[in-house]
Amino acid sequence: MPSPFADLHAHIRRARAEAAEPLQPGEAHDEEELRSVRRFRRMWNGVEALEQLAHATARQPVNAGPLNSHVLVLRSLALMRELSPEYLRRFLVQIEALQWLERAVEKLPREPARGAAAAKTPRKAKRKPGSA
Repeated sequence: MPSPFADLHAHIRRARAEAAEPLQPGEAHDEEELRSVRRFRRMWNGVEALEQLAHATARQPVNAGPLNSHVLVLRSLALMRELSPEYLRRFLVQIEALQWLERAVEKLPREPARGAAAAKTPRKAKRKPGSA
């Protein structure tokens, strides 16, 4: 016979499974996460994406030509925001991940090249047999 705590635990698990919100594509999180926390995280990520876009737009070059790469990127991000704010959020999350990886690689210790280290070490002169 199961204990009352085991019954309560099973009831909570069933209630969570019934109330679970489906994952969005590309989203990973703990399955035990509360629905309200998940919604708050999604909302916060959306607000953060819009703030990042506003910050980037504020740094737009004043006298840039129409083919300036910075201006072109800002235009494409603005179009993304108009067409699909969710896609913009996902795109910015991927860009942040790539930037984090780039910074992490820069912090890795550098190993000297095998050939370069061997070339820099002086070689000992070979001794002829019989010489002291």
